[in-house]
Amino acid sequence: MTKKPCFMTRLLAAVLAVVMLSSAIYIAVEANHDCSGDDCAICRQISICENLLKSLGLAGAAAAITAAFTYTMCRAILPCAETIGTLTLVALKVKLSN
Repeated sequence: MTKKPCFMTRLLAAVLAVVMLSSAIYIAVEANHDCSGDDCAICRQISICENLLKSLGLAGAAAAITAAFTYTMCRAILPCAETIGTLTLVALKVKLSN
């Protein structure tokens, strides 16, 4: 991976972590606020933060499952390819001197 995509990946991960952390902190701080009724701006913001955390959690779980599936499939396929690739005359050290 080149330096620019690696930097962008790390920056995106850091921004995502800050957003998740700030949403969780906001929910914790404003959990016991004095609600003004049905049209409470704080309750609406808490709901938005909860939905954000749920969607990011679902996306993270989907990414983890996809990565685990890909890793499992690669580990199942690659050993077969490695044994096929090692059965060459050079790998078996066969001398062809006729």
